[in-house]
Amino acid sequence: MENLISLMGKSKAHFIIVSNEVGLGVVPPYASARVYRDVLGTANQMLAKHADEIYLMVAGIPTLLKGKHQL
Repeated sequence: MENLISLMGKSKAHFIIVSNEVGLGVVPPYASARVYRDVLGTANQMLAKHADEIYLMVAGIPTLLKGKHQL
């Protein structure tokens, strides 16, 4: 993730990254699912720290979490 963030910072391109939000539900009963949830959560946090805009989509409705623009 650090390499991806570094490369994105050096690029003039605009990036749109779509990811699952896995931290809003119940704690998974299986260890592998908990590891997936934790790793994806950490990756999402790392990307969010460097993002200009962040949207949370719920039922097809975008909610602006970070940034100045609205869809």
